[in-house]
Amino acid sequence: MFSFLRRDNSSSKVDKAYEIVVNQSRNPIFYKELLIPDNIDGRFDVLSLHMFFIFSRLKNEEQIAADFSQALFDTMFVDMDQSLREMGVGDLSVGKRVKDMGKALLGRIEAYDKAFSAEYSDIEATIVRNIYRSDGSHSPQTRRLIEYSKGTIEDLALIPKEEILDANFSFTQAI
Repeated sequence: MFSFLRRDNSSSKVDKAYEIVVNQSRNPIFYKELLIPDNIDGRFDVLSLHMFFIFSRLKNEEQIAADFSQALFDTMFVDMDQSLREMGVGDLSVGKRVKDMGKALLGRIEAYDKAFSAEYSDIEATIVRNIYRSDGSHSPQTRRLIEYSKGTIEDLALIPKEEILDANFSFTQAI
């Protein structure tokens, strides 16, 4: 009865995983200590970085992980759409803004993927460009964010993919 009200188990796991990512990206340390702007762009940038961590961890796994990543991506943009509407962005421009955000996320994921498989200077330039909007005056904070990012990637690599797919993980790296 009322089967249309029951959520698919995999959807609830994706929602829970997205909640874990969002909660980590809302950590006040990013904004107070690492001086990432506490505005819609800064929060999107930190969320995008954390989505990259999960996507990167799952990228070389089998199809179920790819499907999970796609569902996580879709969940993020349903949330972005809803958030923009709640902020009062007009209905006619929400779709365009969400599409632009999708392109921005994909661009950041590609940039982070290249940077974190390359030399440190590439990582630093990528973080400064994408997180600090090319403002290079945050050198200590940038180095701290890079170390956090590297540690997070290493920590997630140790978590079995099944744990991530079951949304049974956390970000353990200290910021």
